[in-house]
Amino acid sequence: MSRDQHDNRLLLGAVGAAALILMTMITAIFLVSRRPVVVVTGSSNVETLPAVVAGEAPSGSGDLSQSPANQPPPTLSVSRVDRVPAVADPLDPTWDKIAAVEVPLAAQQVAQPALEQGTVPMLTVQAIRDNERYAWRLSWDKPQPADMVDYAKFTDAVAIQFPLVDGAPYTMGGPNLPVRMLYWKAVWQKDVDEGFQELQKIYPNSHYDMYWFSEGSERHSNIGSTDNPEAQQFMVASMSKNPMADYNRKKPIEELTAHGFGSSTHVPDTPSGGRGVWKEGKWYVVLDRPINGSDPLIARFNAAPEQQLVAFAVWDGDHGNRGSKKQISNWIPVQLPK
Repeated sequence: MSRDQHDNRLLLGAVGAAALILMTMITAIFLVSRRPVVVVTGSSNVETLPAVVAGEAPSGSGDLSQSPANQPPPTLSVSRVDRVPAVADPLDPTWDKIAAVEVPLAAQQVAQPALEQGTVPMLTVQAIRDNERYAWRLSWDKPQPADMVDYAKFTDAVAIQFPLVDGAPYTMGGPNLPVRMLYWKAVWQKDVDEGFQELQKIYPNSHYDMYWFSEGSERHSNIGSTDNPEAQQFMVASMSKNPMADYNRKKPIEELTAHGFGSSTHVPDTPSGGRGVWKEGKWYVVLDRPINGSDPLIARFNAAPEQQLVAFAVWDGDHGNRGSKKQISNWIPVQLPK
């Protein structure tokens, strides 16, 4: 071997060793700097609820630097009233007399795709009951409502979550640890209030081919044709009873059950009702639940009224929130009146 070849091999060996050392240092710095993801399960002892760490708590339109991990969980007390106001009026004066709890929210960063930056730092929650119903009013700041779904446009939404068994994680439950959720969407509210938001309502000046199965003046719209058997052949999702393709929606909410992220399952014929109203830069959403002892959720309330938990999620449509891109809370303890 010539001296030049020997020197070249020594040089390559030195470069390779330096590269290996550099890669090792980068990997070590990355691992040390990463914050662990801690998934917290519920507890029957609300006094010792552990905190939640869901990655770095980003900042948005409000101060989200204080995540639920850094704040003691508030306690939601359910007030007993003579009569729960009608769900149809989230602005009923009765709610002005009910104590409110400020629930801190943080960007969901446990499951992918995660929300990089939160924009809703706080949710205001009120809860009441009478002899027939429970009701919750959820309100949060929103300069303008997002109540339309289109290309790159998403809807505002909110959900309330209850564990059905002890130990269910706040992260939408887990295997054999189910949760139950009530989910309201602004676009569904618009469907209920104004009729299904089909293309002609979203873009009234647009032009597109006529629907041959429509009648009269509605030749360029599918309105009034969704019950037509001929038309239904071309509306596969609706014909298969997909709850997301309900052209005659009667409620702006959906009930779901889940056993962990990605396992949400539609619960048909929910007994709950709901309605949302946007007013002066704020959403007010009321959800209710009839008191029925055969309902697994109500049965759990009755079995241990002082050991209940609840969690919340909010979607900001104007900032691309959808699916797992949302603001969430940890479990917070609930005190139910006996």
